[in-house]
Amino acid sequence: MQDTWTQDQMIERFWSAANKGLDEEVIKNHSIDPKLLAIRLIAVHAMSEQLGVELPPIYLLRKAVRRCPRFLRIRWVRGPKGTRPVSCWIFKQ
Repeated sequence: MQDTWTQDQMIERFWSAANKGLDEEVIKNHSIDPKLLAIRLIAVHAMSEQLGVELPPIYLLRKAVRRCPRFLRIRWVRGPKGTRPVSCWIFKQ
């Protein structure tokens, strides 16, 4: 486990885990807009070990990802009809 993390390392590792999770379909893109990516940060963090990507503690990851140039906002996103809304981090594709 890494003791110190730079901003760039955290963002790089986050995108590595997120892209791998999306490719393997263990992380869901909740966005209906093809130009946007709506993912649950907690899901990426929870699946990172299974995906083989080491991530920093969630409180550090939240701070780092907010500074990512692709980050737009945090928003409640409705899923398919009949599912409850979930809090997602919205990014440009």
